[in-house]
Amino acid sequence: MRYGVWRRRRVSVGSILIVCALCAGMGLLMLNLRQVDPPTSPDFPMQIHNSDSESESGGEVGVEDEPESKSKRKSNSCATVEEMGKDFKGGFWEESLRVRKLIQHHFDLNGASRVRNLPPEQFCQHGFVMGKASEAGFGNEMYKILNGAALSILLNRSLIIGQTRGKFPFGDYISYSNVSFTMREIKHLWRLNKCVKKYGRQLIMRTDDFEKPTQTNVLCSDWRKWKQPIIWFQGTNDAVAAQFFLKNIHPEMRNAASILFGKPEVLHSRPNVFGELMRVLITPSEDVEDAVNWVLSGVEPDISLHMRMLMNKSIRAAQAALNCIRKAKQNLGKSPRPRVVIVSDTPSLVKSITPNISKFAEVIHFDYELFKGNISDSRKGLHSLDFRMKDWGPAPRWVAFVDFFLASHAKYAVVSGAHRRVGTTYAQLIAALAAANNLGTYIHIVFG
Repeated sequence: MRYGVWRRRRVSVGSILIVCALCAGMGLLMLNLRQVDPPTSPDFPMQIHNSDSESESGGEVGVEDEPESKSKRKSNSCATVEEMGKDFKGGFWEESLRVRKLIQHHFDLNGASRVRNLPPEQFCQHGFVMGKASEAGFGNEMYKILNGAALSILLNRSLIIGQTRGKFPFGDYISYSNVSFTMREIKHLWRLNKCVKKYGRQLIMRTDDFEKPTQTNVLCSDWRKWKQPIIWFQGTNDAVAAQFFLKNIHPEMRNAASILFGKPEVLHSRPNVFGELMRVLITPSEDVEDAVNWVLSGVEPDISLHMRMLMNKSIRAAQAALNCIRKAKQNLGKSPRPRVVIVSDTPSLVKSITPNISKFAEVIHFDYELFKGNISDSRKGLHSLDFRMKDWGPAPRWVAFVDFFLASHAKYAVVSGAHRRVGTTYAQLIAALAAANNLGTYIHIVFG
C-alpha cells in the first residue's frame, strides 16, 4: 500500500456550476453593497454668486472657489423655444386661440349641461370618455384627466371625470368645472332614460391601456367606430399619449388628432392644447386661491422658477437657473426689476438662490409656515407621506397646489431646473396653464 500519493479525481460538471453560481452571487452582493450615488444633503454649502464682471442685463454665473476658467466658460445649459426651433414662433398663439374656440365649441355641444337634457333616445346613443386619476403625483395624475378630455374632443364624446368614494382627485385643492359628468350621474341618467329596457343599450366600458404597447389600439384601431358607451384610455400619465393618434393608421383618426394637436410636420401649428384644457376644466379651490392671493398681494409675477432638486445639494441646476432667468429678463425688456416666483421641493435651495436673484429681481416665495389660512390646518386634506419626502419635499402636500397655481400666474416666462429630470410633468403643466392664462402675451418656456 502506498502512502502520500494523491489520486487524481475527475471534477464533475455539477461542481463547476455550483462554484460559478457562488462567484456570481458574491459579485452581485458586492455590487448591491457598493454605494453608487453620492449621499445627498438638503443643504447647499456652496454659494452661487454673480461675478463682478457681470452686468444685470446678462453674463455668466460663477461659483465661489471655482477656477476662473470655469466661471467664465460660456454656458449652453438653457434653450428658449425660439432657439430650439424658430418655426414655433410663427403661429403658436393663433393656433392656441383656434384650439380655445374648438374646446369651447366641443363643451357647448357635449358638456354635461346640454347632454343631460337630451331626449332619452339621443342620450342613450351618446358616447362618453372616462378621465380618471388617483391622488399620487399631481403632474402625472392631471395628465390622465387632460388626455381623457382631449380624447373626448377627438371622438366627439362627453367627458366623465372619475371619482373615488365620491370625491374628485385632489378635490380639496382643485375645483372642477361643470362641463363634465361623474360616473354616478351617468348611471342615474342611464336608468332614468331606460337605456337598457327601452333601447337595449347596456352601459359598457371599453378600456385601452397605453402602458401596454403590445395590446393598446392607439395606432391601429379607428376609435371613432367603437360602439361602447364609455371609453377609458388608461395609463396616459404624460403629454404623449393622446398625441399618438397623430400616427394612427386610419386617416379619420389622424385628421381628428391633427385638428386638435396640429400637424406634426408643421411646427408652428402646434397649439397649447393641455393648457387650454386646464383653463376650462380646473380652478384653485377657495382655500388655495386665498393662499395664492396672500402671496401675490395684487401684483402678478413676471417669471416663475421651478426647481425639482430631490433634496440634492447639486449646484449645477442652480447655476443654469440663474442664467436662464437672466436670459428671460433680457427678452422681457421693459421691466427693470421683474418679479420672480420660486417654487421648489427643497427649502434650502430657496434660501440659497434667493440672494442671487434678489440682485436683479424681486423674489416671491410661498412660506407656508407663515400662512394662517384655513388650508394650513394640518387636519384637512391630504397628509404628507414620509416615504415620498425625498421625491415631493418636506412641505405638506397642499403647498404643492398653492405653488402650482401661484407659478401659473407668470406673465412672461417659466423656467424649470432640476437635479436629474428637467421639464417634469408638474413644470410642463405650470408652463401650459401660464401660457393659457396669458394668451397673446409672449411666454418663454425655458428648461435649465
